[in-house]
Amino acid sequence: MSGIIAVTAISAGAAVYSGQQQAKATKKAAQAQQEASAAQSRSAAVESQRARIQQVREARIRRGQVISAGTAAGLGMGTSGLGGAIGSISTQMAENIGTIGQQQTFAQETGTALQESANQQVKAQRWQQIGQFSQSIFNTSVSVGTKKGIF
Repeated sequence: MSGIIAVTAISAGAAVYSGQQQAKATKKAAQAQQEASAAQSRSAAVESQRARIQQVREARIRRGQVISAGTAAGLGMGTSGLGGAIGSISTQMAENIGTIGQQQTFAQETGTALQESANQQVKAQRWQQIGQFSQSIFNTSVSVGTKKGIF
């Protein structure tokens, strides 16, 4: 009978240790996911900034081209055609920069949602481990009780 109790104790100890190791691994996985999400957000921010700078650069080039062409055609800076063209370039630049900002926001929201999903998966795994451990204890108790004639 003491052999059954010893095996039961060893089995329960192994289950507890296994649960602890699974919890540690799950926590490390969640931390790694958080770090990856943060790195992805930083990368998206850098890419957005580069895209904004590129939009400004392109708008300046187009503005210079329009002014140069207008001046070559004999149009003064105060003409409505030249002013309209320059205004259109500025409007397009602002719209493009706004779109870049929206894309960055969507990327951040996606990263946040993915992180929350990973956090919920970690919680689900922990509850699964608790359930498995509880089932193991129950099965061991029934087995010992059956052998002792309790059940």
